[in-house]
Amino acid sequence: MAIFTAAQALEMAMEIEQNGEIFYKKAAEQSDDPATQALFEDLAQQEMAHYETFQRLAGDVERAPGKPGEKYDQYEMYLNVALENALFTGPEKALALAKKAADRETALRAAMGFEKDTLLFFYDLRDMVSEKDQETISTIIREEKRHLRRLSKLL
Repeated sequence: MAIFTAAQALEMAMEIEQNGEIFYKKAAEQSDDPATQALFEDLAQQEMAHYETFQRLAGDVERAPGKPGEKYDQYEMYLNVALENALFTGPEKALALAKKAADRETALRAAMGFEKDTLLFFYDLRDMVSEKDQETISTIIREEKRHLRRLSKLL
């Protein structure tokens, strides 16, 4: 039995992308190095583009049905803990990480860490949705992998 729908997964994906955008914008504001600042601004734009991609995908999937009870609550708690412990949850955590990412290499490694956390989250989530919704989650994973490959090339 599926625990979540693709619609719910896409809502989570959009939240993750918003958190990443907040991090990158704050990191750009904190940076004194023009090259690092430009990198962060570009990454913020990419996060916004990912958000828009996921928003378009959300228009193509069925809306979430009612919650299936206790099993849903347990998985929802697990996913919320995973989201809360991700690198880029919330503006305060994003700002603290941005302050540490003053040079290009540190910034890239932080961004790669975020993308890796995001991938792990969606790999887990893909196992919790129905078979028909798994392809939507796989689309999210492919989008995040492209971002990670780009960051790796820059490093």
